[in-house]
Amino acid sequence: MTVDNGKSELVYHGRRAQRADSRQRRKAILEATLRLIVKEGIRGIRHRAVAREASVPLAATTYYFKDLSDLISDSFTYFVEQGLAETRQLQEDSFAAARNLPAEERTSDEGRRLLVQQLTRFILTHVRSQASDRDRRLIELAFRNEALRNEQLTRAIRMANQATEAMIEEFFQLLGLSDTQAAAQIVHGTVLNLEYQVLSGAIALDSPLLERTVTMMIRGLIPTTMPVTEGAAQT
Repeated sequence: MTVDNGKSELVYHGRRAQRADSRQRRKAILEATLRLIVKEGIRGIRHRAVAREASVPLAATTYYFKDLSDLISDSFTYFVEQGLAETRQLQEDSFAAARNLPAEERTSDEGRRLLVQQLTRFILTHVRSQASDRDRRLIELAFRNEALRNEQLTRAIRMANQATEAMIEEFFQLLGLSDTQAAAQIVHGTVLNLEYQVLSGAIALDSPLLERTVTMMIRGLIPTTMPVTEGAAQT
């Protein structure tokens, strides 16, 4: 089974469930795996521990997931799937400011300043919202760390990253930036770092440093004053 994340497909590797009760049991196993990750990290993922957490027989976890790598990878895919609606809303919200401006206003100095303000507020709200959901961020960080040792999970993480970065790239394409790929890397990397800094207690959710950091990043990516072309300078 695959999950369309808007750019590429995330793949479930474990045994498929055909009947409704089987699908429910498989879902219970995946949700139990995520809860264990919050409590103990990836190291807590064992068939027996997951079965106990999910209140299912041990044979159920080994039936659907013979390999722990499949269980870990599929639990990440399920985790991403649950966040798809939030991701789609995130995309719609981020594009609204740019789409509501006529093309000529997007390139004007005033239009650019407005976009910088709106995008800064949006990213700040997003970072604070993400960091406030501590359990999901702990799960995400655990998966990212495990991906350095698990090739199957690495592929899943890479596809999830590509989907997020493609969304960011599309926004900057709308603004006519020349290197949207690099811009997406900067934004995605900064957001992930700020979320981690808040989770670790290094930066408070209401710290002015959050706003200063995001503002500096956006101003660097979207100049508020358009350069004067050679032809315009002569006129």
